[in-house]
Amino acid sequence: MKPEKLVIEKLANGIITLSAIRFSEKVMNIAKELIVDVSGAILAGSNTNSIRSIFEVASEIYPSGKCNVIGRTKSLNPSGAAFVNGASAHSLEFDDNCYAGIVHGSAVVFPAVLAFAQFRALSGLDLLRSFIIGLEVEFAVAKAFSNSIYDTGWWTTSVLGSIGSAAGVASLATTNIREIENALSLAIAGVGATRAVRGTSAKHYYCGRAAESGVTANLLAMKGLTGPLDVFEDKQGIISILNDNAFEHSYISDIGKEFSLLNPGVDIKKYPVCYASHAAADAVKSIIESKNITIENVDKIICTVPPIIASNLTFNKPKSVKEAQFSLEFPIALMIKYGDIELKHLSSDYILDPGIKNLMNKVTMNVAKLPKRFNPSRKICPEWSIVELHTKNGGNHEKFIGAPLGSSLDPLPRDKLYKKFISCVKFSNKNYEPKLIYEKLINIEKIKSCRELL
Repeated sequence: MKPEKLVIEKLANGIITLSAIRFSEKVMNIAKELIVDVSGAILAGSNTNSIRSIFEVASEIYPSGKCNVIGRTKSLNPSGAAFVNGASAHSLEFDDNCYAGIVHGSAVVFPAVLAFAQFRALSGLDLLRSFIIGLEVEFAVAKAFSNSIYDTGWWTTSVLGSIGSAAGVASLATTNIREIENALSLAIAGVGATRAVRGTSAKHYYCGRAAESGVTANLLAMKGLTGPLDVFEDKQGIISILNDNAFEHSYISDIGKEFSLLNPGVDIKKYPVCYASHAAADAVKSIIESKNITIENVDKIICTVPPIIASNLTFNKPKSVKEAQFSLEFPIALMIKYGDIELKHLSSDYILDPGIKNLMNKVTMNVAKLPKRFNPSRKICPEWSIVELHTKNGGNHEKFIGAPLGSSLDPLPRDKLYKKFISCVKFSNKNYEPKLIYEKLINIEKIKSCRELL
């Protein structure tokens, strides 16, 4: 049965609905913690070689403006700032994750709405609300598609990120309904990258592109440019091309009624590596610490994981930082040797270290469905892991982690969020006062002008 309205029309109406309602304190607090987290990720990412290169090129392409490029003294116009900050947010794989679409939502939406809010000198409350709106619209579209487009091979952070960034910026732009519809369709029609980007700089480059797309699409729509309003429904539209005509329209109609920030929620990372390795890393840490196992006594580690993990962690012998972040073996080796996985470990000194290589050789990945002995519950996320650690003296220790600490099922406590933020500021190698920035971000609704931020 043909829907009574186009998806683009429903999305635009959803933005207007969200703009008019009062968000719950829980939703607001989750969003503020995500803003703290992604701001830290951007700061840390600003101190990487790839972001230095991206900034240099962006400075030649985009004019100066009033929007901060985080970690730099130079400001750019809103599109340029959104691009660089979006790339920076994802450059260290330290930004959040959501299983609605399996997307890195904040890394795309926040840079876009921050840039536009600074462009217009809007308040922190305006920014906070637009951030929530962008995420909710993006997650609603992700649910409508289901995770099948990710399984097919589309990198959903890029594909769906432009939807979120366009929606968030549209809620700030105070444009009419037709301009909102055109901004959304302009951003969405370009879809995005494939999952082949993993293990390369292309991954965070396209994250930046998705953030920039939402800003530019709105600016163009405000100038009268149009997009295909039937971009979802057309016979060659994105529902057909991306998902073989499968699309659950009820999720779009429910925008403003159900909040994805609450269900399925958003996962905040403890470690700067692909989230697919976190459950296994936590399991290894638990076994090592509880059984007091020494590194010399480790014989082999067998990790039983679902197919989604195997499809992401494809580098069993990583040769670069980006490959190491998409390896199961590397983070487990770090956990055994150092008891943690930190930003400082993302260097060739650790990746090529003979001791780390030796430990990586002890790790085996076993791909399987969740065994029946682990009854499915709300404490099991799609990227669970079972780790068996065998010792040289004959010991065999097993640990199942259904959802790592930091997941929406086991949220990261605020003190640990602050500790992570401090580590990101320190890694940025900038002369910032972490507590001052943190307090501004966690109380962002009190900021009168977003130009005061970062």
